[in-house]
Order: sequence, then structure tokens, then C-alpha cells
Amino acid sequence: MNYHLLRSRLLPVVAALLVNLSASAQDALPDLRVSGKDIVDASGKTVVLHGVMDTPNRYFNGWRWQGWKPAYGEEDVQPCLDYFEKIFTALTDHEQGAYCNVFRLHLDPCWTNDPNITATGDGSEADISRFSKKRLITFWNKLYVKLIEKALAHGLYVVMRPPGVCPHDIKVGDAYQNYLLTVWKTVTQADYLKDNAGRISIELANEPVDVYDSNGVKNSSVALRDFFQPIVDAIRGNGFKGIIWVPGSGWQSWYNNYENNPVIDPENNFGYAVHCYPGWYNSGSGSNDNTDKEKMRRQFEVQVPVVKTNPVIVTEIDWSPVKPGEGHYDEHGNWVEPNYGTWGTATTSGFGNAFKYIHDYYGNISMTLQGSGLYFDIDKYLESGKVQPAFLGVDEACGEACFDWYKDWYEAQNISAIEDIDVDNDEVISRKYYNLQGMEISCPSRVPYIYIERKRSGKITKIKVCNMK
Repeated sequence: MNYHLLRSRLLPVVAALLVNLSASAQDALPDLRVSGKDIVDASGKTVVLHGVMDTPNRYFNGWRWQGWKPAYGEEDVQPCLDYFEKIFTALTDHEQGAYCNVFRLHLDPCWTNDPNITATGDGSEADISRFSKKRLITFWNKLYVKLIEKALAHGLYVVMRPPGVCPHDIKVGDAYQNYLLTVWKTVTQADYLKDNAGRISIELANEPVDVYDSNGVKNSSVALRDFFQPIVDAIRGNGFKGIIWVPGSGWQSWYNNYENNPVIDPENNFGYAVHCYPGWYNSGSGSNDNTDKEKMRRQFEVQVPVVKTNPVIVTEIDWSPVKPGEGHYDEHGNWVEPNYGTWGTATTSGFGNAFKYIHDYYGNISMTLQGSGLYFDIDKYLESGKVQPAFLGVDEACGEACFDWYKDWYEAQNISAIEDIDVDNDEVISRKYYNLQGMEISCPSRVPYIYIERKRSGKITKIKVCNMK
């Protein structure tokens, strides 16, 4: 290969894509932690994450990896893993325009509930009456760890949320607090989690609504802190040092009480997990999406003032415009007009761009769309291998918007352009080649690939080659 021919064709330098010459892609992900209001890597560089959430559940995965069965067992693990290997590949396919770097993993209760136990609750995702600690341990080892390994190997940081959702009312000392304590005490005993604490983070709960303190006062100034503080303590007591994401009330839309009564973390390594849908934070929605971006930002800061002091990750968000069909009621009881298949109905011109304005204004807000299929067209990919935005051609939906935004944000954060590299005055003493998954390969005959050079001066250069003449 003629280096002098290649050097004028090099596109970007990908900072921190690989941290050493023998690293796998999983090891190449820099450890992250909280510093002030930001997430930073070991070099102190601010990192903001963008990706999707998903859940290993046949129904929610559109029956794509398995048809209906009455329960989930060990024989169902491999089809699920094979499916998500394809999802992770598509989410990170830079050559086709996909630039996700975080995956929110639901430890879905379909695996942790015991099918042999009769439910005593309402059978919803908030019903914990069939939860089995034994099954959590079994499928932590057989499924969840393997899913996480695959995500990390594709360059995706992982945010874990517990099985199910919060009941409408939760109280300090109640059964649901004890359930969350059991889940996180069990999971954080795992050496694998501790060993990868810089790449895996924990979202303590999903969508608390009304939270009562120990005196039975609803949404008091100390209710959230007193509910989640023992869970933080248990996680840290087990030795997990990674980032913890703390939820708010009101379906994860209210955090004002944390201003004066925050959780106390001995690692000082926590942020807040927020949800954001059309119609929230004084935004518009539906056919009346006339969202004022500054008005929405101000209300967002009223409800989420912790964005000024800690990193925030919006772990659920989506939108698409009105499309004739059937609508639904959202968590707040508001009527949501029919759309292209998202939870919220709105436009990129209104709600979407207002959220982007908030994201860029604060600079410390990460995000995961509410599903993989809201970022890219899963069926098209499984059929043809082509990665394209969800709702292709609907430029007012979140798919096309996030395809553009994620790429722009990724390049702004990770890539420095190179026009030329002078090797004449600093001799190259070694060069190793890697595929985009970070595995070492022999000298490639086709692109794309990555190579790392060690110079006589001691300088190490990491370069991604996307094309050449």
C-alpha cells in the first residue's frame, strides 16, 4: 500500500476509538464518569451520548426474532441475542450514516417474572408479584451480560433500567422500594458489572409518578431523595463505582425538589434520567405544534433545574407528525393525535428543534430515542442490510432528524479533520490495522479500516480510512 497516496485521502482522526494497540472495541470505549455538570472521559474531554433504548421482548421487538410463546426460557436466549447483534450493527454503521453511541437496556420482566407463579397484581409491567430473584440471576448471566457485551463491542455505552415500571404511587419503605433494592443489590454483586463500571451505568427506576415520603406526604421536598438514597447506598455498598442516573417524579419530568435535597453519592458520580415528550415542558404537540423553543427551555429548567449542576440523560423521547388513524391518551391523560408510530405527536420544525435547542444550550444532555425502530427502519435492514432512517421521507419525524443530529454531534465530539500528515520528519516505526469493531486484522485491501501508527518520537496516531483512490 502506498502511504503517500493514501495520506491525502485520509478523512478523520477518531480520538479515543482505540486506547491501546491490542484493545478490542469493547476495551476501546473510554471509561466515563461525572465531573461537575458533565460526563467526561479519562482525558477530561466532555462526552455527550446519543442513541436508543430497547427491550429484549418478543412483542416489543415486533415478533422479529420469535413468534408468540407462553413464557421465556433458556432456549429463547440465542434467538434474542442474534437479533440484537443485528440491531447493534445497524445502530453503529457509520458507513450508512448511523452514529449511535449509547444503548438503554431494559432488563425486561418477561425474563425475570416466574411464569409458574400466579400474579396477585394487575399483570401490568408495574406488577412485581411474579418477580423472581433466581430468574434475574439466571438471565443476568445468560442473556443480559451477553447483550451488554455485544453492545460494548459495537461501541455502545449501556444504560440499564430495572425490570418493569413504577406503580403510580410509591412510598418510602414500600414493597416497590424493596423490589428496586433487591434488583440492584443482586445485579451490582456481579464482577462483570464492576469491571465495566466506566461503560455501564444504572438508571434506578422507570417513570415514578407520585412519590410519598415516610410520613405519607405526596411529592414532598424530601420524598424523591428518601426513596432513592437507600438504593444509591446499596449500589455503592456493593462496590459499583459507575454512573448512576436518578429519576424524578411525574413520569420523570419533575426534579425541582432535588435542588435542595439531592441524593448523596460518595463517588459523586451521578446524574439525572429525564423523559421528554410533545406537550411536556410547555411544548406544543399534534396539529398545534407551535412550540416556542425559548419558552420550552425555560420550563425545562424550572422542572429540571439539576441540568445546571449535573449531567442529564433524556432516556425517552420521540415524535412524528399527524397522520390519519387512531390516537391515544398519554401518561398525563392528554389526548395524543394519531401519528406515524411514535408515542408523541409533533413535528421536527416545532418540538424536535426546540429540544435540540435545549440540548445544545446546556451542552450536557444525552439522549436515547424511545426505540430502535424510531431511529432506523428495522424491517428494511433485516430484509436488505440497508440502514435508513425510520419513517423515511417524513422529515418532520424523529428518525430523519436524529440521523442528521447524531452524525453532526458525533463528528463534533470525536473527529478532527486531517488534510495531510507529514511522516518525513517523524519516522513510523510500527503500524497495526483494525476493523471498525476494533479487532486486529492483516494489512487490508479494502476500506473502511483503522490503523494505528507509532512514531519514533513516541507519538501514536489513530486514523480511520474511509476511501482511497
